[in-house]
Amino acid sequence: MTEKPKRSEVPPPQRGIGFFRQLLEQVRLSFALVTDNRVPLVLKVIPFLAVAYVISPIDLIPDIFPILGQLDDLGVVMVGISVFTQLAPAEIVAGHLARLRSGAPYKVKRDGDGPIIDVQADHSDEQQTADDFHSGAYRS
Repeated sequence: MTEKPKRSEVPPPQRGIGFFRQLLEQVRLSFALVTDNRVPLVLKVIPFLAVAYVISPIDLIPDIFPILGQLDDLGVVMVGISVFTQLAPAEIVAGHLARLRSGAPYKVKRDGDGPIIDVQADHSDEQQTADDFHSGAYRS
């Protein structure tokens, strides 16, 4: 079993990374963390609370003000995502961030105990997985 990367071992972001690219990276990281069973359920509530604030009719700055109304919604979502990634276990965040920044493909498998683990995707066992599924050897 390979050792999990620490946050200091995560590849740095691309040089000159733009605001929208960084925002997209954070959204993808948050989605990966929300779908990961190793992250506590209590922490997974944070991004949903941020989205609930955007949907809610109650705002700090009402949306009738043209630019400020949308900026406070964006700010709350960004703070929610940031707090979520900071509170999530560091080794899990580092693993997902390293995978996202390297562009490595992955697929999700379950081990015997049930937690989801990220595995480097190779296309050689896709047919085997499909055969296992059709034969009933695959359990969900």
